[in-house]
Amino acid sequence: MSTQAAKVLSIAKGEVGTKETYSAGHWVNNSKYNRWFGKIPGYSQDGYGWPWCAAFVAWVADEAGVEDLYPRSASCSYGVAWFKNKGRWSEYPAIGAQVFFGSGGGTHTGIVVAYTADTVTTVEGNTNTNNSPEGDGVYKRTHNRRNPYVYGYGLPKFSEGITTADPSKKGKSGFHYAEKASAPVGASTSKPAPSKVKVVTVKAGQTLGLIAASAGISLAALLGTNPGITNPDVVHPGDKVTLPADAPTPKATPKPSTPAKPKPTAKPKAAPKFPGAKYFKPGAKNSYVTQLGKALVKKGYGRFYKVGPGPEWGTADYNAVKAFQKAQGWKGSAADGYPGPETWARLMK
Repeated sequence: MSTQAAKVLSIAKGEVGTKETYSAGHWVNNSKYNRWFGKIPGYSQDGYGWPWCAAFVAWVADEAGVEDLYPRSASCSYGVAWFKNKGRWSEYPAIGAQVFFGSGGGTHTGIVVAYTADTVTTVEGNTNTNNSPEGDGVYKRTHNRRNPYVYGYGLPKFSEGITTADPSKKGKSGFHYAEKASAPVGASTSKPAPSKVKVVTVKAGQTLGLIAASAGISLAALLGTNPGITNPDVVHPGDKVTLPADAPTPKATPKPSTPAKPKPTAKPKAAPKFPGAKYFKPGAKNSYVTQLGKALVKKGYGRFYKVGPGPEWGTADYNAVKAFQKAQGWKGSAADGYPGPETWARLMK
């Protein structure tokens, strides 16, 4: 027998592969879900160019005839508050639940279609699977349930009850406890195979770029197995980073191999080490700001400087850095206009 949860999942899965509009070389946050929801003043695309992950969930609920069971909003933060105010909030996944990501759950959202003891599988709008911060469509994703990027879950009040991993709901009316659930009650779907991954601890002096290179994978692939890392410039000693199972464990200080009899040729200069974020903030005045500005000009961002780079951090430096970061495909906190280790390394290449 069909259930409300099964209908939500069927509609959500049916949207996988739907893309937003591509214009002038970029995905522009203009989708059928924006159009359904309506214009929001202040955004591009005549008011339709806003991030649409929450609107996608609301659209699915509307199509399934359960629009009253999910928040109708373009704001993830509003969605978190909506479920909490109704007493329908949980740290555990549930089939058909609305999952929220990031600080306070305000970064991103999607719909839970399956879970195991370790993973949660979702359908999400305004995302991708190529590990770029620029979302472009609807995709099916699998996350580690214990990843701190997964903030929590809003539980719709389905008429048949909701299947949840929360052991405290066992035996309670309206809830069906299941530690692992690959399909909603009344639906038949095959259980997804658990992801094969391994976790390493970041050592002092390591960056995400170094870890990826040492493991023989791209930085994009590394970010793909760590959806909680939204800014590639921010990593600290002691942080846990997930690698694909078949990737070799990176060494603390990887060194390039040296030929037995090197020829006396000029060695290329190593990129200067990132001096630290404290040198790039309002009021800062130092040679590193000048060095950064010259690198930006060399990369083609001289249009932001009226009189050329100088030692005092200013609006021109901020705007040039932000433009460079966006050109890397980064957005949100990853394109905040302030250089970090990854931004610095790319500029100094």
